[in-house]
This record gives sequence, C-alpha cells and structure tokens, in this order.
Amino acid sequence: MSTGATKTDREILGYSRYVTFAAAFFAMFVISPFEYAWSSMSGHLGALYGWSHEQVALLFTLFVIFQSVGMLPGGMLRDRFGPRWTTALSGIFAGLGIFALSLGPSYPLVAGLWCVGSFFAGFIYNNAVSTGNKWFCDRRGLTTGVIAGAFSWGSLPFIFPIRAIPATAPSAVFFDVVYIMAAVIGGVSILAAVLMKDPPRGWKPAGWTAKSKAATRPSDHDYTVAEALRTWQMWVLIASFVLISSAGLAGMSKMVAYSNSFHFTATAATAAAGGIALANGFGKLVLGSLSDRFGRETMMIVSYVVSGLLLFLTVVAGAVHGEALFVIAAILAIFFWASLFSLFPITIGHYFGEAAAGGNYGVLYALAKGAGGLYGGILSAVLIERHGFPFAIGVAGLMAVAAGLILVPLKFRPPVWKPERRPRLAEIVAQQ
Repeated sequence: MSTGATKTDREILGYSRYVTFAAAFFAMFVISPFEYAWSSMSGHLGALYGWSHEQVALLFTLFVIFQSVGMLPGGMLRDRFGPRWTTALSGIFAGLGIFALSLGPSYPLVAGLWCVGSFFAGFIYNNAVSTGNKWFCDRRGLTTGVIAGAFSWGSLPFIFPIRAIPATAPSAVFFDVVYIMAAVIGGVSILAAVLMKDPPRGWKPAGWTAKSKAATRPSDHDYTVAEALRTWQMWVLIASFVLISSAGLAGMSKMVAYSNSFHFTATAATAAAGGIALANGFGKLVLGSLSDRFGRETMMIVSYVVSGLLLFLTVVAGAVHGEALFVIAAILAIFFWASLFSLFPITIGHYFGEAAAGGNYGVLYALAKGAGGLYGGILSAVLIERHGFPFAIGVAGLMAVAAGLILVPLKFRPPVWKPERRPRLAEIVAQQ
C-alpha cells in the first residue's frame, strides 16, 4: 500500500471526497440529453429535415455504439492519468455533438459530428460513474447509483420544453434549446473536471472494513482488464448486459411513438416520457443502494426479470386500450431496467476491484451496450416497421427475462482470484 493510501480524503484532495462526488454527478447530469431526451427530440429532427424514421433511429443507434466504444479508452485513460483532463476535453466535444443537431439537413455532417460527441460522452460517463468505485468502497451502491441516476435526471430540464414546442413553431425555437444544451455540456464538464481527482491505489476510508456479506468482495485482488476477461463470470455479465440493454433501449428510445401507436393522448405520451426519465434515475439509485444489503446478483436477477414482465404488460395495456395502465407499466419497466447502469458498475468494482474499475467497466460497457444498441435502435425499428410495436416490445420483454435468469450461477460462483502457482526452485531441483 502506497503512502498516499493512508491519508484521508481531505489530505489527498484538499477538500472532502463528496465534493468530487458532486462534480462527477454534474458531469454525468449534463450529458443526459444524448439518450434520455432523444425520444422527445427525434420527432423534431425528422419533421425539420425530412429524414425518415430509419435515419432518425440510426442516429440513436450511432450514439449507443460510439458512446459505448468511448467508454473503454475513457476508462483506461482515467485509470492511468486520472479524470481531470479527459473530462474537460470530452465535455467540449460532447457539446459539439449536441450542437451538430442544428446543422442539418445534411445527414452525413450531422451524423459525423454526432458520433464524435457520442464517443466523448462515453469518456465523461466512465469518468463520472467510476468515481463511486474509486472513492466509495464503503458506499459503493449508494454513490454509484446516484451518479448513474444523474444520466437520467439531466434530461428533465429539456424534455418538457421540447415536448411543449408546437408543430407550427419556427425551427429556431427547437434550435435555441439545442444551443443551450450544447453550452451547458461544455461549461459544466470543464468546471466539474477541476474538482475531479482519483485516490491513490489501495485507498480506503480510515478504519473502514466491510460489515456485511453483500459488501465483502469475493477476493482482495485488483484484476487488470486482461485478467477480468479471462474469467467466465465477466462473459456472463457481458451477455446479460447485451440482453437487458437491448430490451430497455428498444422501449425507451421509442416510448412516445409506442404510445402514439395505440392512439393514446399526447398527455399520456408526455407523462410516459417524463416519468421514464424520473424512474430511470431513481431505479439506479434505489436498486443500487439495495444491492449493498441484499447482494449485487440478487438485485440484478430480480430487477431484470420484473422489467421484462412489465414490458409484456405494456403490450397488454395497449391491446385493451388501458392508457393509465400503459403509462404505469412503462414507467415501472424502466425503473427496474435502469438499475443495470448502477448494478453493473457496482458489480464490476465488487468482483474485480477499484484499481482498474474504469477499464473493466469500460470493456463491459463497450462490448455489451454497443451490441444492445443495435436492437434498441435500428433493428427494433425494422421489426416495428414489419411486425408492429407489440411484437418488437414482446421480444424486448423476453430479452430482459433472459438477462436476469442467466445471472443465477453468479450468485453461487462469484470470481475468486487464483494466482498461477509457479514451482519453487527446490521442487524443480527435486524433479531433476
């Protein structure tokens, strides 16, 4: 353990670790519109530029893929150099990505800059969420859940103004909101970066020891990315992440259009969009916190299976034209689904340690959410076009249930570090 690892957070930072926690929260907060305001923005883009439904859906898929890919270099650079410069520079490029939405109707120009912004949004996401693992092994579930929740809540100041724009309003009204979003992303990211710094390797709060079985790591070893990828448990986590992210992204990115397909009122669509943003954040917080008490695996299994069942319920609600039931089921489905964005990083830190938490979560996220975005974006759009919303959302429900069930073995077989045993010199001599 390094000398720095014995210091308090105030001795390392000059201020409380909760200041760094707040900085990470707001850095995550401002990049939320990329994903959680998309359902409200997408209709305006199609109407303003004359883009097809598939073109608009492809932009969402590109965001998911490029943000996911950005998670890996973002996490590895953060593990090596810390979060400050990566967060500041990434904020500028992420703001550019949102600003690009005002540069149409040239689809290649908008899509190219949107991909750049999405890639660097992945840097910010990893830098922010890894703060919970690196500074708060004593409150891993709560702090990671709150920071992950910020990725949902940050869209709220923009969802309702965008939804309130009349169809007859000039394009400048929508673009003004885009300009504000871009400026907020760049400015807040730079300010947050000043206050973000990682603790020395092996740092723990003074006098802290794990008091519950759920909070006790299976082993004390800090896995490198290569070591984590050599465990079967990491690949089960990746498969589960692919399935559950596919399920939720399919419903969340198309919730307004999904509601409209049943001819529900505009109020129902707005309530579903706004309620999802709230539920998304609180699902990460509440279920992440409960994992500290009941275990990471238990909360993932329960959350994903319940989310899948609730997605089936939205199909039933549409069939019986139950507007209120649809809104409630959609919001609750996303509440349980959203826990993946706190439970997976918590589990990565719990299983594989804090030292390479950014890289390990980055590789999981890059492989899994990138693949999940294919169904959540363009593939579900194709299914909807050919078979309708109920069929595509039903497939998503099956994916969510499967995502929970395949995690059952991890509850009984978490990864335990077994170093390669090298024969001692005396043993080598005795064999000769």
